[in-house]
Amino acid sequence: MDTQPDSTADEAEVASARPPGRYRKGVVKREAILDAALPVFGQVGFHGASLREIARQCGVSHQSLMHYFPTKDELLMAVLRRRDERLRRHFDDEGGMRVGELVELAEYNVDVPAVIALFSTASAEATADDHPAHEYYADFYERIVSSTTEYLTVAERNGWLRDGFTAESAARVVLAVQDGLQLQWLYDRDAVKVAELMRLVVGSVVTVPLETLDALRDERRRGA
Repeated sequence: MDTQPDSTADEAEVASARPPGRYRKGVVKREAILDAALPVFGQVGFHGASLREIARQCGVSHQSLMHYFPTKDELLMAVLRRRDERLRRHFDDEGGMRVGELVELAEYNVDVPAVIALFSTASAEATADDHPAHEYYADFYERIVSSTTEYLTVAERNGWLRDGFTAESAARVVLAVQDGLQLQWLYDRDAVKVAELMRLVVGSVVTVPLETLDALRDERRRGA
């Protein structure tokens, strides 16, 4: 018989015991801290950011910020997880993550330059083994390449990839171009049209419209 405590149930019980107003205020304050931390990390990187500056920008005391995020490592990881949630929830999609998700994300990102700045800065810094986000980004790239490769395998099996490409190499090229275009966009937001250029890149790799690929993938999923 399992005698281990149910931590989820315990946490739910504690949360339900809190005064609703206080709990909601805590959630709002935590989100405000994440909102303030995102542009700071994006502008100066992990090593250049300070908890005191982030606390100042979101109008809370340094002590209050540390109540929610005791270390800068924990704060950075919370910001990154929230930032990548949109893509990560598709990594385990049956049939892989649609390439169209990357194009749609590029369209969305035009309105959130701080998010792009954070991703570009953090992912570059995190190549160092001792960076707090090193394992996070290693896992991120492994999973997004794997998921996109699974999606493009349908194209490979039907002869819909340009000569010389495999599903994996096509996935890596598309993802690399996305990262590079986003970095260029930070320097010249008027000239670099990330979503438009992404569509051109996808068209240079896949010989059919993505809608055709999506339809076949969905048809096979329904028939499985």
